Amino acid sequence: MKTAARHKLRRAGLSAAAAAALLTTTGCSYINPSATTMVYSAADGIVEQVGDVKLANVLIVATGADEEGRVLGTLSNRGDQEVTLSMDVDGATAEVQIPAGGSVDLETSEPVILDRAGADPGLMVETEFTAGGESITERLPVLDHTFPRYAEFIPGGAPTTPANPSNTPAVPGEEGYVGGQQADEH
Repeated sequence: MKTAARHKLRRAGLSAAAAAALLTTTGCSYINPSATTMVYSAADGIVEQVGDVKLANVLIVATGADEEGRVLGTLSNRGDQEVTLSMDVDGATAEVQIPAGGSVDLETSEPVILDRAGADPGLMVETEFTAGGESITERLPVLDHTFPRYAEFIPGGAPTTPANPSNTPAVPGEEGYVGGQQADEH
């Protein structure tokens, strides 16, 4: 009888160990939270709050760090008074007036142009936002015309060359094409 009890206990222990291993490998444990419980910005730009102003999908489009940059996104004023949002992007500044209880879509409004983007496309630039006496500092993405959606917003127009020529294969018969491979353009 002792042997039968020992076998039952061993089976129960093995079953519990198998269940624990299964839960751990499938991610269904209390240690790893479900991805659907995480809050994140499903946008190219940042989503933040400064005072009564909500910044939604705010980013800069430019062709280079020292080139003009255009700020895109939506700014919403949840307050009952008009507010001015100031931006300091690595020394380049801009301001936007946002009506009380209203919003400004920077893609359709008067363009907000910075005299320089402050970072090359694909990088982030530290930016200070100030509104209603409150301020925050965030890292803002700088994008270029690699994404066709942003090409029309590049200050001065998007270049006719690809945004990243080193990643663009040469076409047979065009300059840079050498017997099935792209020539190095150094």
